Amino acid sequence: MRPWLFWREALATAWAAKVPSSLVLLLVATMCAATIATVGRTAAAEAQLLERLDSAGSRVLVVADARGDDLISATVVDQVAGLSTSERAVGTLIPVDVVNGVVGQGATRVPAWGVHGDLSAVATLTAGRWPGPGEAVVTEEAMTRLGLDDPVGWVAQASTTVVDDWSVVGSFEPRDPFGDYASGVLYVAPEGRALDAVHVVLTEADVAQVAQAQVLRLIDPPAPDSVTITSPVSLAQLQEQVTGDLASFGRTLLLGVLGAGALLVAIVTLADVLVRRADLGRRRALGATRATIVALVVLRTLIPALLGAAVGVAAGMAITGRLGAVPPWDFTTGTAVLALLAAVVAAVLPALYAATRDPVRVLRTP
Repeated sequence: MRPWLFWREALATAWAAKVPSSLVLLLVATMCAATIATVGRTAAAEAQLLERLDSAGSRVLVVADARGDDLISATVVDQVAGLSTSERAVGTLIPVDVVNGVVGQGATRVPAWGVHGDLSAVATLTAGRWPGPGEAVVTEEAMTRLGLDDPVGWVAQASTTVVDDWSVVGSFEPRDPFGDYASGVLYVAPEGRALDAVHVVLTEADVAQVAQAQVLRLIDPPAPDSVTITSPVSLAQLQEQVTGDLASFGRTLLLGVLGAGALLVAIVTLADVLVRRADLGRRRALGATRATIVALVVLRTLIPALLGAAVGVAAGMAITGRLGAVPPWDFTTGTAVLALLAAVVAAVLPALYAATRDPVRVLRTP
C-alpha cells in the first residue's frame, strides 16, 4: 500500500472510531496539561532558582587582608582578573570619608572607595569620563549629599591629619554586585599601594571552590588567619543539592503521569481492537500483513494523540501562564514528544494482539 493511501486509511478509521479517538485525544491532552502544570512548574521554579543563585551577587568571592600585611598587590589583582574562573575582578581600599572640598571639613561626609583595575567592572559611567590618578567619579546620591549640582568640582578626605583630594570628572551607577557603591565616590587607587581586598565575580557559582584555591595560591598568605574570605562555596553546594532534589521530584512525577496515561491509552486501544476485530480480521483475510495491521492500529492511535498533544500543551501553557511559572520551551516540546511516544508504545501491544489473531477464527460466525 502506498504511504499516502496508508495514512488516508488510518485517518478514515480514526474518524470512524470517534469514541476511542476522542478518549485517546483526551488522555494525551490530560497527560500534557498535567505534566506542564505540575512538572513544568517545577522546571520553571528550578530555572528561576538557578537564575537567582547564578546572579552576579551570588558569584562574588572576596579575599581581604585581615592584618594589613600588604599581601594584595596590584599585580596579584591583575593576575586574578586573568583567571579562567574570573568574569571580572578589582582590588579595593578600605573606604574613607570625603567631603565637598569647597565647603570644607564640616560638610556632609560620603564614603569613597579606592579601586584598582577596570572601573567598568564595578560601575557604569553616566556622565563625564573615567577618572585617572588623582580623580574620582560620584553617584547621583553622593552628588546630592555633597551639594554638587553636576559631576564637577573636587572632594577632600574628611581628616585633620592626612588630607587627600580628588577632582570629580564624572558620575556613575554601580553594577551588580557592587550596589554598596551607590552612596559614594570611586577614585583610582594610588600606584604602588597595597590593596585591602580583591573582589572577584566568578564565571559560574560552581567554580567557587576552584577559584578560591587559585586566588589564595596567588596571594600566598603566610598564615590562615592572614586573610578573611567571603566565598560562595557553600551557596554553590546548596544550589547543587536543591536543584538535584527538584530534578528528582520532577522525574518521579513525570514518570507517574506518563505511565498512568500510557496505561489508559493501552486499555482504550485494546478495547477498540476487540470491538473492531472483525474489520481487522477481514483485512488479514484479504492479504494485509501483520506489520500492516500493527502500523494501522498504531497510526490510528497516533493521529488523535497528535491533536491531544497540541490541545494539552496549549492548556498547560495557559495554566502556568496564569500562575506565573511558564516552563522553558524545550520542556514543553519534550513533554509533547514524550506523551506521543507513550501513546505509541501503549498502542503496540494491542496492535500485536490484533495482528496475531487467526482471521478465520475472528471471522467465523457462530
